[in-house]
Amino acid sequence: MLIVDDEPAVRELMARWVAALGMQPHTAANADEALETLRSAHYDLAVIDVMMPGRDGLWLATEMRRDHPHTAVVISTAFSDVLRSESPQPPIADLLVKPFQRDRFALAVDRGRQWRKNALEELEWHARLSAEMQVRAEDISALVRNRFEAGGSEKQAFIALVRDSLADTLAHCERVARYAASVARQMGVDPELQPSLDSAALFHDIGKIAIPLALLTKPSPLTSGEMAITRKHAEIGAEMLDRTRTLRDAAPAVLASHEWFSGGGYPRRLVGGAIPLASRIIAVVDAYDAMTQDRAYRVRLDSSDAVAELLRCAPSQFDPEVVAAFLSVLGRH
Repeated sequence: MLIVDDEPAVRELMARWVAALGMQPHTAANADEALETLRSAHYDLAVIDVMMPGRDGLWLATEMRRDHPHTAVVISTAFSDVLRSESPQPPIADLLVKPFQRDRFALAVDRGRQWRKNALEELEWHARLSAEMQVRAEDISALVRNRFEAGGSEKQAFIALVRDSLADTLAHCERVARYAASVARQMGVDPELQPSLDSAALFHDIGKIAIPLALLTKPSPLTSGEMAITRKHAEIGAEMLDRTRTLRDAAPAVLASHEWFSGGGYPRRLVGGAIPLASRIIAVVDAYDAMTQDRAYRVRLDSSDAVAELLRCAPSQFDPEVVAAFLSVLGRH
């Protein structure tokens, strides 16, 4: 356990308590000293005082969350409302309000151990999901390759797979492809680029067929970690297309189809013109179609409301020129 407190007597007392609980204590007098020891050691648990000279304990907890996300953090403070600020707060296992007794400290340690246990179990769960997603993608690629080698069409093989597993997704992707083709013509996109754009638009969500069923059928909301795994569908989809003979030109556009014009998207946080034009087109028409269709978690928006949302989100999320071209296609420019 790492104990971070600027008062020597407090550090020494907690170190004795930690040793009595069967853990090995390490101490630091401030945030900078703690960061220094964290460069060469990993801790199961850290007890961090908030008010210290220099950087405070909440700053340190935030830094640890980024670089040591599975170390349980217990905040120690004389002010019980320290975590009521409107600014984002790091996740903590417990809050110790000074002065606290040994029994309360032991309870905080137990809570920290349970927090870490849960965090490690979640890490293992995410690793299993990611591995399953990769295996499913490889199996799908092998199936498409076998059908191609038997004289079939890779495009039709993918369409059949989506139809069998995610019929609603196929209908969505077909609409996105039609919208994207119209926007490309409106923008005067080189006709030679049209085939790859058509394929990218049609298969921009192809990676979703590799998402583990445990996530697709989960009755409760996805956790942030599970959501991060589902977001890998852009990368997985691009990988599957890149393995084909006839659709690989669409892979870069699929990979970047969830990038934001301002750089806030994923997976590479590309900005502006660094995002392929095909991806910028897909992003706009994909969002419009998603907003104007019913979902299990919400009713669809009216077309005018969806247009208003596109305009509101340009240029942060969407390329304004693409939005303007799409509005022309809709007859709303």
